[in-house]
Amino acid sequence: MTHRMRKRRLLPVLAFCSFLVGFDAIATVPLLPSISASTDMPLESGGLLYAGYAAAYALTAPVMGYLSDRLTRKGILLTGLLLFGAATALVGTGETFAALLLFRALTGIGAGMIEPVVYAVAGDHYAYEARGRVMGIITAALIASSVVGVPLAGAISEASSWRWTFRSIAVLAPLALAAAIAAVPARRPERPPGEQTGERTPFRLVVSNPTVFLSLLVSFLYYGALQGMFALAGVFYHTHYGLEAGGTGLVLLAAGISSVAGSLLGGKWADRWLKRRVVAAAGAAAGVFVFLLGLLAHNLWLSVLLHVLWAAFYAAGQSAFTALVSELDPRSRGTVLSFNSSAMYIGASAMSALAAALLEAGPFWTIGLMCGLADLLVAAIVLSAVRERGAAGRRVSGGLPRDGRF
Repeated sequence: MTHRMRKRRLLPVLAFCSFLVGFDAIATVPLLPSISASTDMPLESGGLLYAGYAAAYALTAPVMGYLSDRLTRKGILLTGLLLFGAATALVGTGETFAALLLFRALTGIGAGMIEPVVYAVAGDHYAYEARGRVMGIITAALIASSVVGVPLAGAISEASSWRWTFRSIAVLAPLALAAAIAAVPARRPERPPGEQTGERTPFRLVVSNPTVFLSLLVSFLYYGALQGMFALAGVFYHTHYGLEAGGTGLVLLAAGISSVAGSLLGGKWADRWLKRRVVAAAGAAAGVFVFLLGLLAHNLWLSVLLHVLWAAFYAAGQSAFTALVSELDPRSRGTVLSFNSSAMYIGASAMSALAAALLEAGPFWTIGLMCGLADLLVAAIVLSAVRERGAAGRRVSGGLPRDGRF
């Protein structure tokens, strides 16, 4: 099998692993009433199932990313898939709220071993000039899970039981495991002598490299700005337009489809121009659109249009940013990517809580303003302070057109 054929076989496997993680992360959203009805979980406490998952992910990912740099990415990925599948199956057997919280936390640990390593493997095996497209495909798979995952989880629950939703995801995990065993290389490509792994601890890496540290702030703000508005989308459309769950679901479906398209386009743009410029432009556009979404809440179709544009530009920036981060420190790629994943989840939790507080104290446009300012700050940081590396570890200052081939 040629080198190019191996790469083409690797990418679908990485995308499928990312899809599974995303599907599992949002599967609880439509199932909370059913779970509450058949267990002792209070409905108002259902959000803790996601909070426990996210906390476990955020705490685990940096450790696993560091180990993937020191040991083997394939071993961490396979172990994560095993834990992920087993824990997801256990969620389907949970009878008490405490058991469900434990099993969801274990699932979060497994996801924290999978997702950052997926991006690190992509960074190892695809040239930087073509990596935007690769990261765009993997990110699109993650986003697509929310497009099909929520309605699919609900459909499975209605046809049988909420337990079968998690069992169905668990059945897919061994397929991902088998595919990863076959497709993911056991060893990373040989690196030039100047890029051999050092003896730095993860925290020393973060505090000693200003660009890496700033990338964590960008991840915190960018994903936090997304979730700050997204978490209250149902409240927004119900309050201003009287939409119920079905109507809001259609809006989110349209936004999800536009996000997939934006992710793919953003990856291609990132390979054509400097990745940091694409991140800055997309971040600025997302900031403007999310602010206008909160401000101009007087026409449903205008709100839907602004929502779709916001989602598309956010996703375009996310693909480009992931490709950019993957080359900030090639010696510690897994560590850098995993810390950024943790920063995303922490930012989502913090800014969602802040958005809820703003909504209690004032009008909805204040949430749009908060999220818009966060996105604009992201654009400013990336343009002024984040330095981009070239394929061979050289700093680059100008965009060179590439053929985009692997």
